[in-house]
Amino acid sequence: MAKIQGFLFDLHGVIADSWQYHLASWQAIAAELDIPWTTNLAEVLPGMSRLGSLQTILASANRQGAFTPAEMQTITDHENDLYRQYVAAMTPANRLPGVTAFLNELVAAGYPLALASASTNAPAEIERLQLTHIFKHIVPAGSLKASKPAPDVYLAAARLLDLPATACVAFEDTVTGVQSAKRAGCLTVAINADPLPGADAQLPSTAALSLPAVLQALGQPDA
Repeated sequence: MAKIQGFLFDLHGVIADSWQYHLASWQAIAAELDIPWTTNLAEVLPGMSRLGSLQTILASANRQGAFTPAEMQTITDHENDLYRQYVAAMTPANRLPGVTAFLNELVAAGYPLALASASTNAPAEIERLQLTHIFKHIVPAGSLKASKPAPDVYLAAARLLDLPATACVAFEDTVTGVQSAKRAGCLTVAINADPLPGADAQLPSTAALSLPAVLQALGQPDA
């Protein structure tokens, strides 16, 4: 097992609780499209791309193919506009429990960090969360050819740190995110109360994050 040299973070559900805002935006879109919002949609959308989310919502009502690609783009742009209204209201209070102390711990220990988010809004969110001094390396989402579960975002994040992905620990809270990190070759820590298959280790919530806890969970107490 490679020595751990860097840490890569998903944003939604790992650093901040901003998935609630995407879900609120998508719920509004579903209402506009006269598609019933379901518990299943709320469970499966986190981690999906914007287009994937729209396709999933349409499929839930058997309306695949109801819109042209141009119309789909208009709808996803509308969702993004709704989401940006929520982002504008974000503050450091949106950081998840335990995250601030853990990030400071990693920086104090000298580890380089990168944000591996496929969201084009990530830089704005990090600024609103007042974490720009921590995340100096943010993957430019527009440069990615494929969304999670493809490995692109984690490969790009590792490159920002000039490290091989195999020397990095990735933190994820969704199945698609874990798949993305593992396909890139990262040691992957799932943060979720429910089991996420494929992860190298799992913690129940961000409140459990600490450097000793993560290293122990990965079987690297002396890394």
